[in-house]
Amino acid sequence: MMQNTIPWGMQDLNNQELILSLPSDEKLIIRRVENEISLTHNSPAESKVSRFFTGKSNHLFLQPGLPDLPMTLKPADRVSILPGNRMEASIEVPLILSVLYGTQSQKELLTEIPLDYLSRSFFGTPDNGEISYFLESPMYRDPRQYEKQDRSVYCPITIINKSLQKLEFERMILRVPYLSLFFTGDILTSSPVEITFKGQDQISQIAYKKTGGGKKQDPAAPPRQPADKNLLKRSFFFFKTLYTG
Repeated sequence: MMQNTIPWGMQDLNNQELILSLPSDEKLIIRRVENEISLTHNSPAESKVSRFFTGKSNHLFLQPGLPDLPMTLKPADRVSILPGNRMEASIEVPLILSVLYGTQSQKELLTEIPLDYLSRSFFGTPDNGEISYFLESPMYRDPRQYEKQDRSVYCPITIINKSLQKLEFERMILRVPYLSLFFTGDILTSSPVEITFKGQDQISQIAYKKTGGGKKQDPAAPPRQPADKNLLKRSFFFFKTLYTG
């Protein structure tokens, strides 16, 4: 598992190098010499070196993360939720490796490396839409059914249909920058998302929870940004228009 091979947390390089094996035959080589840290990202296509003059007194941190944009999610199969019922799923989202420098209480981001491919997309209408990443998902309930556990975060979502109509959707938006990360056993999970659908003509609720799902978990990373209530309403407006055509 990648979670076991990447030494998450604070690193003390002591003028030595740290070599991380990444998916797709990539490597990240981290070196510290005096007051400088160099990051060499090797891939089959290229080798890229970044240098940071950081000083000597603080530490390097390796932290898991989620993408910096929302995910436009398309179910791999047709999904219908009957009135009064709910759907529970775990969404496999590409993991981001974040390299930071500083102290436990104050860290500066040096670089971020996606551990799987991210495809740009657009969600919503031309007037009210936004840039996102695209993800087609089988929406399995159990994370163990997925195959990329070495490079993924699993986001638990619950969609509750409290309307009198069957709920069918083609796409939805999952705002991963609002989610916290947790170490759950040997996988990474996010804080849960709960969506309550009350009908096409009513305002529905989206809750991005701050805690984990009740299992034994250790905090891994905070959200990228706090949830914006106005943004949540707009995200469900886009979600709702997909049912009205």
